[in-house]
Amino acid sequence: MISGRTALYGVLGHPVGHSLSPSMQNAAFREVGLDAVYVALPVAPEVLPEAMRGAHALGFQGLNVTVPHKQRAAEVCLRLDDVARLCGAVNTLRRTSEGWEGFNTDAPACLGLLQAAGVKRGARALLLGAGGAALAGAWALLTAGAEVMVAARRLDAAEELCHRMLAAVPGEPMARPVEWEDAPELADGADVIVNATTIGLGGKSEPLPAFRFRGGQIAADFVYGDTAFVRQARASGATLVTGEQILVRQGALAFTLWTGKPAPEAVMAAALGSGTTT
Repeated sequence: MISGRTALYGVLGHPVGHSLSPSMQNAAFREVGLDAVYVALPVAPEVLPEAMRGAHALGFQGLNVTVPHKQRAAEVCLRLDDVARLCGAVNTLRRTSEGWEGFNTDAPACLGLLQAAGVKRGARALLLGAGGAALAGAWALLTAGAEVMVAARRLDAAEELCHRMLAAVPGEPMARPVEWEDAPELADGADVIVNATTIGLGGKSEPLPAFRFRGGQIAADFVYGDTAFVRQARASGATLVTGEQILVRQGALAFTLWTGKPAPEAVMAAALGSGTTT
């Protein structure tokens, strides 16, 4: 039952109708007995700052941020955690009395899953994309010690991402931009391939480069659902990290940041089966 005491949470995106986060987080709230509700909030890019201020004024306790808002939202936050500051992107907001505190739970979620899949120091990685998810993916790959090639449809965006990551990640990270058209050939020699583009999001049919995955490779997709990337990787026998796995892990980290409670991760994963990707 929703009452005047129910705590409010939500996800800001454009589009956001495809999001499985409401199903996942509401299942978590029910499991731990919290009087809280989580809703999808469609927000056009030009009104994001006003939407963030409005959600704070309305008493929202926490928010997630998805495409295309992750970088712009970081600029509006009162303060950022270390990973969000290094990446320049947030996907989780926690309420403070003065404004929003921003976190990046995508990056540590991706790092943990890639390491569990077998990514080792010195691995050769191909990262697709240069937006907010790609910043998290780049941080995860470089922190794991991989040598990263970044392919984006705009070469200048790939160059900017590499420049930022080389300055942000400790040690001697290795990241270089490559041409989008060269991605399929470069993928042949890569140990890990990460799709951090929006291709496949909400049923987008824009074609992804035709990769020849192979057994022994690791393939990770930030987009969830039955994407072409996932189908190609699964058919080849590559080790797969799905968008659903990333969604659950980053969502569990966000849940704990908001509530101070351990997240019921198994319940959150099970809830995705009742969601929709259309």
